[in-house]
Amino acid sequence: MKIVYFGKFKNNKYSELEEKPISEALKKMGHTVYELDVMEAKMEDLIEKANQSDMLLFHDGGLPLGLEEQDELSFYMTLNGLMMLLSKMTCLKVMWLFDRVVGVGEILASRILPTIDCGFFNDDTWVRRHKYPNAYGLHPGTTERPLGQYRKDLACDIAFIGRVYGGRVEVIEGLKKQYGKRFRIFEDIWGKDFDDLCQSAKVIFQPKWLMNDFLWTDQIYHALSAGAFLIHPRLHGLQEEGLDEGSHYVGYTIIEELVAGLEFFLKPENDEKRKQVANQGKSYVLENFTWEKRLEKMISVIKDKLLKKQK
Repeated sequence: MKIVYFGKFKNNKYSELEEKPISEALKKMGHTVYELDVMEAKMEDLIEKANQSDMLLFHDGGLPLGLEEQDELSFYMTLNGLMMLLSKMTCLKVMWLFDRVVGVGEILASRILPTIDCGFFNDDTWVRRHKYPNAYGLHPGTTERPLGQYRKDLACDIAFIGRVYGGRVEVIEGLKKQYGKRFRIFEDIWGKDFDDLCQSAKVIFQPKWLMNDFLWTDQIYHALSAGAFLIHPRLHGLQEEGLDEGSHYVGYTIIEELVAGLEFFLKPENDEKRKQVANQGKSYVLENFTWEKRLEKMISVIKDKLLKKQK
């Protein structure tokens, strides 16, 4: 297919994890991809290119969905502009939203879904709670890349990657108090540095805040594909995906389980067990959850929907 990909390609650190590898995966699958940036593309160029192509793929269309970004006027102006753009396009229109569908995200989903062919969501909990006929759960993917290197400047027993805010504060402050310098926070780490950290920290820890049984962040895929040993919240949806707790990662539900898991796997006599789990997690994720695998599923759903329409 000829695919217009409307995303954040320029001046955006997240594009290294999402837009760029997704675009490359589509090209590997044999599709022609036209990358148009949400901040720089001209409206008339986007419409013209989309109407000469088979499909438009977009995520949030440039809408401010992040907790720190939300501004009501900007949101509605951008939403109305996006809906006007979509109304002028005759190709297949597909949204893949990685954000949690809450607040303005719910407004986006409810307004956009009736105007497009398919919407795919990381927030599969939201999909399951609603009855939109063109909404589907589809979690993010990851890429295969060279294994990171151990680095003394990144080494620690326990690492948390991300921002400390909201419901994360209490558990992270508790770990800092209990483990002191053995516990480190890496708020802004990407690319090779991220991969090196996954080989330098004995344990990568993920808190449960904002997750639920069918919604989680993309970090589980990126960390496992980088060969990290991961302690992650136990979620039913991960089980449905075939991620086996104990074989691919270590799960927990309550804080006591988290601490018990950390204490057990940080013992020197369990070093080999920790490496075994990390290797098994890496192999499983790269076998099942690359961006190519996710996109194959997406395109299969789209084709099936088109066949049903034709009948």
